[in-house]
Amino acid sequence: MIFPLIAAFDAQLGLMEGLPQTIYSWGINPYQSLIDLILLLFTLYVLWQRPEKPEKPLTKQEIDQLIEEWSPEPIVPERNALLELNTKAPIITGTTPTHVSIDNKVVLNLARTNFLGMLCNPRTEEAAIKSLYKYGVGTCGPRQFYGTIDAHLDLEKRISEFIGHEECIIYSYGLATPYSVIPAFAGRGDLILVDSGVSISIQIGVNLARCEVIWFNHNDMDDLEKHLKRIEQENQRKKKPLTRRFIIFEGVYLNYGDIAPLPKIMELKEKYKYRLIMDDSCGIGTLGKTGRGTCEHFNVPVKNIEILSGSLSKITSSVGGFCCGGKSVVYHQRLHSAGYVYSASLPPLLAVASHTALDILDEQPQLVEKVAKNAELMYKGLSTIPGITIGSNPRVPIIHVRLTKSYEDRFANELILQRVVDEALANGVFLTRAKYSQDERKMPPPSIRICVSAIHTTEMLNNAVDVIKKAVANAIADAPAVVEKSASIKSQLVKRK
Repeated sequence: MIFPLIAAFDAQLGLMEGLPQTIYSWGINPYQSLIDLILLLFTLYVLWQRPEKPEKPLTKQEIDQLIEEWSPEPIVPERNALLELNTKAPIITGTTPTHVSIDNKVVLNLARTNFLGMLCNPRTEEAAIKSLYKYGVGTCGPRQFYGTIDAHLDLEKRISEFIGHEECIIYSYGLATPYSVIPAFAGRGDLILVDSGVSISIQIGVNLARCEVIWFNHNDMDDLEKHLKRIEQENQRKKKPLTRRFIIFEGVYLNYGDIAPLPKIMELKEKYKYRLIMDDSCGIGTLGKTGRGTCEHFNVPVKNIEILSGSLSKITSSVGGFCCGGKSVVYHQRLHSAGYVYSASLPPLLAVASHTALDILDEQPQLVEKVAKNAELMYKGLSTIPGITIGSNPRVPIIHVRLTKSYEDRFANELILQRVVDEALANGVFLTRAKYSQDERKMPPPSIRICVSAIHTTEMLNNAVDVIKKAVANAIADAPAVVEKSASIKSQLVKRK
């Protein structure tokens, strides 16, 4: 292509007008010769360049100085006052369906997510013990190799029937389920929109997916639609190719105790053509007439959710997680989900316990109504306590208690809430602050997280409200002293460093 350009240039300037035509008869192209000459001159120029002088080697003194000044990156994050506070936890030495033993004292447990009271249920215990004698304590192998037992297949079938989806796959650990599922379907080049209020397991899954991520404000459908509109307009303007696109959220949010507006999300999904990934760990077993979760609560067909995950620890008070979807969705996970392919499978006794718990729930759907009534009772009681606010949905058995007034900084607020927890424990009620990983993308506000069960009695809950009311009043009265103490703790930690 360059020769016609040279010829056109010569035609304009007439540089080679007098060149004898005989040159062409010798088989020499003058334009080619010109290019060769330029390349030859450039080669000679490069060869004649003097090489750069090598850098003067460092002296021993300079090397020692660099080593002395070098500071390696820490293996773990620096310890801070809040991290020190969060590492302290009571040790449980015994348990009943509603109480635990701590320091040789039996106290009411409002900290664990035993929503349906399946923990210590005689039927689940008996079934687990029988399976223990039949299968042993574990499997010692992943599902795809030599760790699949008939109890696993029975539980997967039972969950899919209970939820109403085509198929189900179970995981060994509930926390690992979302961060195994999400990267199995979303990867580089894909797009996911995520509610900023999701728990850490989903946040890890989003990071592992390594795709484009857009966070929308917690439960803010206007903000979600704003992002969806912008993305659609940008795609049309730049004519971007179609990619896999997901909206990720929780049916009931563990960190906030509120419910996702599923009908509006379904409307946006259909309008902008996205797939949904919903974790309903805290919704299944607590919402809906029969405990089928957020979909039943809003009367949304569960098959309209392409990928639905959950945790067995909250639904059946056992261990493990699951994911429901179409046949292709489940089959894909059996080959590509790291938590399924490489982890030792769920101990059979835990699978049998979960299976039995689902049978009990089907036989006793009144458990769902009971946990809802207890949640409303607790919500109303706590709402009357001065100095605190309740940010959760009255229908949800996860209740976040927060201080109405914010003090000094987060650590001071956490220390005041811990004062409430400690006094409540001394008076027979076991509570816990909501503790979060330092890797949280957006730290939720400080709170005490209270979990209500279907087997808590009205008397238990009313007594707990009275204990919490006194503890809150005392903690707020001592707030100035606690704030001063928080500053002292932080300064001492700085000195230790």
